[in-house]
Amino acid sequence: MSVQEETRRLRMHLRRLAREARKDRLPRRYALVYRPKQPVSMYRRARIKLGAVLRRLGLRRPMYAEAWLPVLAHAEHDEDAKPLLIWALGADRDTLRKACTGLQRVRASVPGFVPVLVTDVADFAFFSRLGWLVEYVPTLSPPAGGYGERKQRYLAWLYRDAPALPVSAGLADDAVIVQAMTWPAADSKGRL
Repeated sequence: MSVQEETRRLRMHLRRLAREARKDRLPRRYALVYRPKQPVSMYRRARIKLGAVLRRLGLRRPMYAEAWLPVLAHAEHDEDAKPLLIWALGADRDTLRKACTGLQRVRASVPGFVPVLVTDVADFAFFSRLGWLVEYVPTLSPPAGGYGERKQRYLAWLYRDAPALPVSAGLADDAVIVQAMTWPAADSKGRL
């Protein structure tokens, strides 16, 4: 199977997982709401309403956490870099190392991406030398076996707008890797 076909199948699988993630209780960010137990003075009510208006206009910092970035502080990256999901579940350690080395080699020729590795291999010393963000999906025993599937659905939902590559793309020639990295995630109608 070609790298393009494998990439197409992976992206369809991730889209399906992201749709299924709705049944899980995904973390949501809510703005903090101040509701005092005692009656509030007119001055305090006016300050609360003014603060809400200023936040809506962007003149005051929001009360909830800002967007999370998939970059590491110690790794070099472009300021406008977007995540590139590398799906490596089920790969053995040696294959994963070869593929990551291949992807790292051509990474400089395709700027604007920050690799995010999704794996079930616990080789964190190697991953930290790469400088990539690693999303570890452990394989657990049956009582907690549903955790891995829930985490896969969550990661598919979290990175739903990011282009994804199978780990086998890193084993191909450099030209094929660059082509797979720049292959669009969807056409104008939303299809792969």
